Amino acid sequence: YNRALVIREEKLGPDHIKTAHTHMNIAIVLVDDQEKYDEAMEKYNRVLPIYEKEHGRDSMLTAHLLNNMAVTLKKQGKYEDAMENYQLSLPIQEKLLGMDNQDTVNTRNNIAILKEEMQTK
Repeated sequence: YNRALVIREEKLGPDHIKTAHTHMNIAIVLVDDQEKYDEAMEKYNRVLPIYEKEHGRDSMLTAHLLNNMAVTLKKQGKYEDAMENYQLSLPIQEKLLGMDNQDTVNTRNNIAILKEEMQTK
């Protein structure tokens, strides 16, 4: 992914949507495989304005990114920030996917679990 990122940044520019997708993929690997949460959050924060510009604040790509950010923040113990991102993502999912969609239900469940964890801390 890093080689692809260099090529995309050179050929397409740092703010191109395909460059942003590559940053997103790297961030996922950083979280899931390497537990490098700060580096992943840097990538996510870089991608967010590009997704919002290209697809709008209420797109599924933006909702997916906000969810990934929430998961990462939760793993870092930043519960309030994680909750904020889940709560930004949920209405987008409800609007675009529906109330009964599995992704929407999973986000609601993640919010409930996080609220419980926040109360016990």
